[in-house]
Amino acid sequence: MKTIKINTRAAIPVFTFAVGIIWVLYGLKNYGWWGNNGPASGFFPAIVGVILAGISIIAFIDGAKLEAPEYFKASYHPFLAAVVTIIAAMVIGFFPALLLYILGWLKLYEKYNWKLSLSVSVITTAACYGIFVMWLQVPFPAGFVFDLILG
Repeated sequence: MKTIKINTRAAIPVFTFAVGIIWVLYGLKNYGWWGNNGPASGFFPAIVGVILAGISIIAFIDGAKLEAPEYFKASYHPFLAAVVTIIAAMVIGFFPALLLYILGWLKLYEKYNWKLSLSVSVITTAACYGIFVMWLQVPFPAGFVFDLILG
């Protein structure tokens, strides 16, 4: 009997395929595909979800043939930082979490000075807020703390 070895080259595409399908279903169900003579809010997530699912299938087929890669401790830093940022976004809100993520990454991991780290963090967060919230009117999570303050 042949043993099936599961490595990250096969497991990650399975996960990203599921994420792609969720984006398609969530985008179409909650925001719609087309409306008011143009693409609706669910159009872009659905397209990206289809592309992600398709690429995941290709990556799964190719990755299952290869040996498992060797990982080093530093390989996990971006993943852990992203997980902490997602949790922080649920607690303090997306934009404060984004600011802290960029600031922490530049100062603690990349070892930039405080002036550069703080200025890049503030400018990047302000640009994201301006583009996505003010211009495109994308709703972002305010966070548990903000919800408690507003009641």
